[in-house]
Amino acid sequence: MVECWLPYGRTEVHVSVPLRNLIGMVEPKETQMDTSPRKIITESLQNPIGSPSLEEIMRRRRKIVVGLDGTLQPTLASSALSSILEVLQPRDIKGEDVTVVIGNGLRERSSPDLLNALQGPQIFQNIRIFEHSRDAGNLRSIGKTSKGTEVEINRAFLEATTRIAVGEVRLDPFTGMRGAHNLILPALSGASSIEKSRGLSFKSDTSPEVMAENPVYDDGLEAAKMAEIELSVNLVTDGMGDLLSAHSGELERSWEGAVAEVGESHRVETEGNADVVVVSAGGSRFDYDLYNSIWALRNAASVARRGATIILLAECSEGLGADGLETLSQVDALPELRRRYMLGAKAVHLIKTLSKQSDLVIVSAIPSYLAEPLGLTVERMANEALSRAYERRRGRRTLVVTHGCTTIPYAV
Repeated sequence: MVECWLPYGRTEVHVSVPLRNLIGMVEPKETQMDTSPRKIITESLQNPIGSPSLEEIMRRRRKIVVGLDGTLQPTLASSALSSILEVLQPRDIKGEDVTVVIGNGLRERSSPDLLNALQGPQIFQNIRIFEHSRDAGNLRSIGKTSKGTEVEINRAFLEATTRIAVGEVRLDPFTGMRGAHNLILPALSGASSIEKSRGLSFKSDTSPEVMAENPVYDDGLEAAKMAEIELSVNLVTDGMGDLLSAHSGELERSWEGAVAEVGESHRVETEGNADVVVVSAGGSRFDYDLYNSIWALRNAASVARRGATIILLAECSEGLGADGLETLSQVDALPELRRRYMLGAKAVHLIKTLSKQSDLVIVSAIPSYLAEPLGLTVERMANEALSRAYERRRGRRTLVVTHGCTTIPYAV
């Protein structure tokens, strides 16, 4: 037996795969950095791309807001904020001059680990921290994009004289790749803005990696320009969420530099035509609800043979994550999903499409009555799910994917 450990919520679980069945493990490429995240980010702030330095920006201003994407690794978010405050120290900026807004546009609440990381260090004392969720009030409209999305975002972020956006550069099923500009849409936006923008995905087949002619990507970038972000901090990470580099500066130029560095680092070669694929969404940053973890299925399905069993490990402690996953759970037809569109419809379409090709199993804490109408078989233990999959089939060639939301396996 080969014991394969995979992220699940804030911990790990293991599956025992017979050696004769295991055709490979798909894991993020290993990276080793000798420089601390804080030093990497500080250097990028001191050498911005296409914009004045933060010190120059703050010469005549006092109120500053730092927007943090709520899905950032806690230690990474803490490092980014520490670096920003370190650069501001010569300008005699006090804690009370700084506001931090955590953007949770795609989840119900902030990660407890993220809040603890931001509230611990002494350097963060007297800083006001706001948590934003898509259903919260305190929004202000900044206008409509050219695609018709009315952008309503967190008022506290707009009230400062200097706005800094911090985000991670990684795969995204809607925008292709996400970055600091996505702090505005979806991270700091209201529910109606997010729903309208993501609805554009039905007008074009959006997928991870693809940004060209992607209406959701274009909409998010336009919204960020409307918000008049003065400094973007794009954090390039590996598939585990560890920092590789940082690109600070003007909105688009810093983003372009970050994307160029990412390249195809998230692609991992493996054998294809697996009979069974066991895939983890990637742990608590992705599997807090079904809506945000289900996209791991799309990446894993590319190396599964038709009729395979795909087992998704996703804790989903916050439930479904989008009303459409319940309201539209019985809808199979794409035209009907388009007509009745609401947040979650694209995820329903993904599940329905894949369930026609594969048996879909989810190892999760989510109640069966929520997941089964979608076509997902719910199991509580990973090894039991794998054993049952083996019982139902003759072919047992098994592939294990440890970080399904940040890794794209492809067959060689």
